[in-house]
Amino acid sequence: MKKILFIALMFLVLVNPTKSQNNNACQFVQVLASDGFGGRKPGTPGIDKAAEYISKYFVSIGLTPLFEKGYQYFDVTTSIAMGDKNSFSYEGKSFTAGKDYNPETYSNDTTVNAAVVFAGYGFSINTNDLKWDDYQGLDVKNKWVIVLRGGPKDKGKKFFGKYTNDHAKMLAAKDKGAAGIILVTGAVQKKEDVLLPLPNADSKSKSGFAAINMTRDAANKILSGQGKTIEDLEKQLLKKQVPASFNLKGKLDVTLNIVPVKAHTANVAACLMSSHPTDNYIVIGAHYDHLGMGGPGSGSRKPDTVAIHNGADDNASGTAMVMNLAGRFASLKPDVNFNIIFVAFTGEEMGLLGSAYFVNHPPVGLKKIKMMFNFDMVGRLNEKHLLSVGGVGTFPEAENILKQDNDTSLLRLSFSKEGYGPSDHASFYGDSIPVLYFNTGVHGDYHTPSDDFDKINCKGMDLISDFTLKVITDISQNNYSLTYQEAGPKNKSSDRSGLKVTLGIMPDFANQDIKGVMAAAVTPDGPAFRGGMQKGDIVVGMNGKPVNDIYEYMERLKAFSSGQTITVDVMRNQKKVVLLIQL
Repeated sequence: MKKILFIALMFLVLVNPTKSQNNNACQFVQVLASDGFGGRKPGTPGIDKAAEYISKYFVSIGLTPLFEKGYQYFDVTTSIAMGDKNSFSYEGKSFTAGKDYNPETYSNDTTVNAAVVFAGYGFSINTNDLKWDDYQGLDVKNKWVIVLRGGPKDKGKKFFGKYTNDHAKMLAAKDKGAAGIILVTGAVQKKEDVLLPLPNADSKSKSGFAAINMTRDAANKILSGQGKTIEDLEKQLLKKQVPASFNLKGKLDVTLNIVPVKAHTANVAACLMSSHPTDNYIVIGAHYDHLGMGGPGSGSRKPDTVAIHNGADDNASGTAMVMNLAGRFASLKPDVNFNIIFVAFTGEEMGLLGSAYFVNHPPVGLKKIKMMFNFDMVGRLNEKHLLSVGGVGTFPEAENILKQDNDTSLLRLSFSKEGYGPSDHASFYGDSIPVLYFNTGVHGDYHTPSDDFDKINCKGMDLISDFTLKVITDISQNNYSLTYQEAGPKNKSSDRSGLKVTLGIMPDFANQDIKGVMAAAVTPDGPAFRGGMQKGDIVVGMNGKPVNDIYEYMERLKAFSSGQTITVDVMRNQKKVVLLIQL
């Protein structure tokens, strides 16, 4: 039935899109959140259909397509796959890739023939409340290290949480000089002896380290010469809660080969030109990508469930609002002082890739873009009619404009001054462009297969459309200064990442081809700014330890405390600069 509905809706809009010119926003949501789009993951036919649907609508209402006939193409890494050169042997025993082991996503291509040790949970913890060092007295330099995934349950002051993720263990082994790490899931942690699938990672790591996930059965064949099993070792560690590390006989001969799977994807953009000659623009945008079929590494909150994630609220609703406003502006032809760019971004769920690419390759000079309006998850207006508006501190008149244009009997506004946030407006704020970000809040269906059209508040979307049409028209017609002003940090909040400190930069998630982490923006008066870091600097080391990618960057930060002074190595104009930064 859903397939029949999808075909009917697509026929109405793609074959004769002008029939839908006066549709309300909810009808666009119904199409975009149909099963036929397959969850709109970049690199899939479903998102290509969505792009075509959006583009054809823009053209049908008379907008001028930008870039290549309305599409701004670029490549993204959608997943990691095993290459054809993987091999693994130990003392005459051969193991099969995909059955006995998988290369980890953050591994590099390498061949390592080396001795092997077992290092418990792979912990190297030395805090006031917790001391556990699986590497104490163990020589792991240039050796393979076998460790158990996870760890004991937190108890009292013993908090293992932040030390138990696989990447933290990989980094600990790397810092100890190991040649590579083999991660095994114990029977207590997970009864089934299955491999972790290669997740839908958005980039290939540059860690320069070998990492493998192995089944218990395969690991037990390596341990058999010692008369030990993963099951027994796990029970011992959980019972005694002290390290149980030891050397194994023989060597592992391993070749790892993983390849990034790239896909062509596109932002969809078109412009409504003002009736007045002007070189000034505003951008009205939303991301139209989502999580596809979900699964491990996809960002789904139900990673074990492989099913279409239609993303009706996230973010078919925001895309529908952009399309709705484009149709209304094109139909009303208000007397405005700005050219208006309407854009649907791809790759937001992968780290704001589409909006970052747009800002780095704009259709007009970036200084000509005076403001950006972003819609992300605007389909669930609650019974209190509460609409959140972020970025009200990014230009002086924002709060007054929003208040004077709002009918409080229809909408209640909640303001946030900060210009940075978990959506595409952050890319514009990072380049000193005023922003407003509209959102109706997170809910239990967020990033799950249950975010479907039947839960969208269509009347609520109509109220938001009327309100934002009024606000955008007001700003476009009147001579507000729209002077950019700093409103909070230009870096991602670290609260949900387990970080005690932040460096004060906005990492450039779009630049995946460099070794290290590039600062897309540096927060004024933040630690990095005070230490002399500049936009465009590439962080390659912290406190004498390497930073090869965003994952290592986050793990390094977890080890620091507020007030601590650290060294940060950056590459600036192809020269290494060492900065002294107090956190």
